[in-house]
Amino acid sequence: MMDLHGVVLEDTLPLRVQMGALEISAHRSLMADNLALLRALLVMDEHLPSEDENREALSNLETKIDLLILLVSNGIQGLEPLPPSYPCLLGGHDLVWEATPSEDAPLNSGEVCVALFLRPRIAMPLFLPGVLQISSIPDSLSAAETLVRHHLRFQLDERVQESLDRLIFRHHRRAVARRKDQIHPSAE
Repeated sequence: MMDLHGVVLEDTLPLRVQMGALEISAHRSLMADNLALLRALLVMDEHLPSEDENREALSNLETKIDLLILLVSNGIQGLEPLPPSYPCLLGGHDLVWEATPSEDAPLNSGEVCVALFLRPRIAMPLFLPGVLQISSIPDSLSAAETLVRHHLRFQLDERVQESLDRLIFRHHRRAVARRKDQIHPSAE
């Protein structure tokens, strides 16, 4: 798997690719949904606020309500099964995943919108519009098979970009802490 520069979130995640550029109004709508989802995911990852953080707690409650409304509206639109999962590297500005050519993945570069399910139990994806570059690489596990590397460069608005960066950094910090605990378990 190709390494991205900086902090990344590495996981096997469901994703779906829609080819073609988004209209400006659709892009704005997706960015609003993305912002609500990312804020809710960040709030869900936080510890309970102290009494001094009442104003922040109210803001967190509003974010959770926004997410609930979005989830209910998505449920009303119809439940769809999750798309296939791929090993992914999610960076602040890029998403990289590899798949075999036989899998249901695009084979052409160009403008796309990727629906990435950061939390598969929450059936609401993060929408990542951008430019997809595709290249072939030999599969290290099978000499007969070639993998297709998909590299998406995002086109996100500033607020969504900041929230995504925070989410990735928080995930990375927790992964480092887990590795440290596995290497040096605390004696309690």
